Amino acid sequence: MNKLQVWKQRFFYGATDMAGNLIWQIVGLYLLFYYTTVMGISPAFVGTLFLVVRFIDAFDGVVYGFLIDHTHSKFGKSRPYFIWFGIPLGILTMLLFFNPAFGGNKTVQLVWVAIIYTLFSLVYSGANTPITAILPSLTSDPDERTNLASARMVMTNIGTAVIGAISLPMVAFLGGKNAERGWSIWGIIIGIAIIILFFGAFMNLRETNTVAADEAADDDANIKGHLSVKESLKGAVKNKPWVILSVSFILLQTFWVIRMQTAVYYLTYVYRRTDMIGLFNGLVIVAVIGNLSVPFLSKLMKHRKVMELAMVTFAIGEAIMPVGMLTKNLVFLFAGNIIATIAMGAAFSIAFVMIADTVEYARTEMHIDEPGILSSVPMVGAKLGMGFGGALSGWILSWGGFKAALKVQAPKAVTAISTSFIWLPIILALAIVVILHFYNLDEDVVAADKAAQTPGKLAAVTADDDKTLKAD
Repeated sequence: MNKLQVWKQRFFYGATDMAGNLIWQIVGLYLLFYYTTVMGISPAFVGTLFLVVRFIDAFDGVVYGFLIDHTHSKFGKSRPYFIWFGIPLGILTMLLFFNPAFGGNKTVQLVWVAIIYTLFSLVYSGANTPITAILPSLTSDPDERTNLASARMVMTNIGTAVIGAISLPMVAFLGGKNAERGWSIWGIIIGIAIIILFFGAFMNLRETNTVAADEAADDDANIKGHLSVKESLKGAVKNKPWVILSVSFILLQTFWVIRMQTAVYYLTYVYRRTDMIGLFNGLVIVAVIGNLSVPFLSKLMKHRKVMELAMVTFAIGEAIMPVGMLTKNLVFLFAGNIIATIAMGAAFSIAFVMIADTVEYARTEMHIDEPGILSSVPMVGAKLGMGFGGALSGWILSWGGFKAALKVQAPKAVTAISTSFIWLPIILALAIVVILHFYNLDEDVVAADKAAQTPGKLAAVTADDDKTLKAD
């Protein structure tokens, strides 16, 4: 693989997560706001909908992971899913913001909203689970896997930064005074972009190690693959580092969803600076700094320590933002947001690397080869996080007595918004730091064990990949 091919692979691998996160960012930042202020749906209903759907699809990532482990096609195990689910995801993105009036029948409209959101959530998992599952098959080199994970998050944050910055202006431009029409047109544009990005990834990514790994597994009778769902889940539960990382990832996604969904409320009703919403959300681009820092930080400290550092830094950034309200200075708002966002860039990048570590741990230490099931952590975490985060956001707003018709909210509502945006994320971030103290996986030991156990066929492939990458 020459240098051009290496960078091409990094770009299109990143394109997969960019595609999924174009709509994830809109859902996270604006769907609660869209449902409550544009469509006039009560926050309690929306929060409950988010939670109920999570009970329906919370573990569909595990099902998709199982299917990936048992998929055998000329295109590989994970790659076909970019077409099978990427195109439907684009279509459902369009439908998510297309809400007919149904002759003024509010009940029918709410049923439509619930059905489309449920289908969207199910298909979202099918398109995004293979993004993590395919990583071990793209290269055998641990450093290049870290580079790919960083490239993934760089592409993701570029896309989400653009979406966060221009969505509201684009809706206003496309719809004029009709916000609902603006959102519908914007949804169509985003849906088309999602389809193009997933199709491009399908055409340009190759699972180069799949055949070699299958042959190696056949040669090694100790490696168990193609397990039943029950056996796969039983093996996953015994993988302590994976269990701890799964819990951490769920908490990570939960507080990030809460923060994303209440950002627009915080700027609108606490700081009362709606003119700053686009700039504030657009600053997610600085997460790229965190993404790019991970390959460097992972050479200086263990992956667990990188995650812990990211969580503490995030908490510090969050705590800085309210100072701006006391001093009437926007510098604190933006400085705190920048610090917190950079930290989250590092957190998500290292999280995907740690998931790959647990996959290798399962193979080398537990002799189980089920990357699809184990790689479903991000999807399960994202779904549970979206559910818990969405429900908590809606319920806390209802508890505070939030009323969309009021330009100035009651003090209790302002407190509710600040709790969701600032203090609850800080508490959950620090909880992750505590949980990770029980994470005992040493990636260097796992890599050494893998090298010692690698059969001849797979070792030859790995050696060739290493030589090529080092030459590049």
